[in-house]
Amino acid sequence: MRVLVPTVVGLVIATSALVAQSHTLIVLSHRNHTAYELDPESGRILHEYAAPDQPHEATVSPDGRRVFVAVPQGPMVEILEGESLTRVGRVESPEFSRTPVQTANGLNSSAAPHGIAITEDGSKVYVGLENADVPGVVVIDPRAGKVLRKIDLLLQGGHYLAIQPGTGKLYYPHRDDNRVVVLDTKSDRVLKVVPVKGGPVGVAFRPNGEVWLHEDGDGSVTVIDGKTDAVLQVIATGGKGAGRIAVSPDGRFAASSHGGTEDVALIDTATRAVVATIPLGRGPGFPLFSPDSSKLYVMNSGSGDVAVIDVKSRSVVARHKVGTDPFGGALKTR
Repeated sequence: MRVLVPTVVGLVIATSALVAQSHTLIVLSHRNHTAYELDPESGRILHEYAAPDQPHEATVSPDGRRVFVAVPQGPMVEILEGESLTRVGRVESPEFSRTPVQTANGLNSSAAPHGIAITEDGSKVYVGLENADVPGVVVIDPRAGKVLRKIDLLLQGGHYLAIQPGTGKLYYPHRDDNRVVVLDTKSDRVLKVVPVKGGPVGVAFRPNGEVWLHEDGDGSVTVIDGKTDAVLQVIATGGKGAGRIAVSPDGRFAASSHGGTEDVALIDTATRAVVATIPLGRGPGFPLFSPDSSKLYVMNSGSGDVAVIDVKSRSVVARHKVGTDPFGGALKTR
């Protein structure tokens, strides 16, 4: 008993700290060009920032003091103060431009800075350039607010990227080329290019090192071994359409959203089986789990809200109206 008591007490304290960890959501609404900070418990909007154009994706510094927002048609990256969403900086660069091309919306000269992620130590921000003359990734010094270098990749369809905790490996799916580029953020060198069918877009990480990918093309989910970067399994979710993926902090569940079938698939990561398909309405986008893994938040561009899902009951327990068409977002702990 003398051995067990302090162990149990320690577990209770650790669990309580996890449950008590407060958090908010950074919600990006496209048509009204606004980034919001939302309290997911009350549904109250705490702060907002009107961007020059559509904010697409965001990343939050490890200390929560800065929020970096990619604005593809700016083209720019906005640096916001974490407590108030006040703009404190802006990253503009010739790397964000491309040779002008005629589109349905007019002449476009943006390289489309889109996917964005920050390293665990907060020293580098990575931004994917989907439509550059030579597609690739730029590396930004977040403190100086300037581009350090560009990494040319020559692949098409890089829409989203993420950095794996603990390893510093960046995973950058390319949905048009059906490949995932793996970068070492310490050396900024390409480690591997992994073939993944189905149009890979979203990336999330399980605490055991597995890499989970959402595929826009066929709605499937691919699991990769984070040590060898070999494909372990492809999971047919039954869903269709564009979306993203998240893995709960406790590693028990993955959530893959689907714009075509208007739902989110909840997957048991141990068995790799879909355990629930939750209808959400038009345009489900980014899924995000709460720090204690009890709630799943999904941005819904079609219905203009954020759905709050209770993971235990696997049901929508609240919907919070945010902007016009929220799709992207990030979690901010404090």
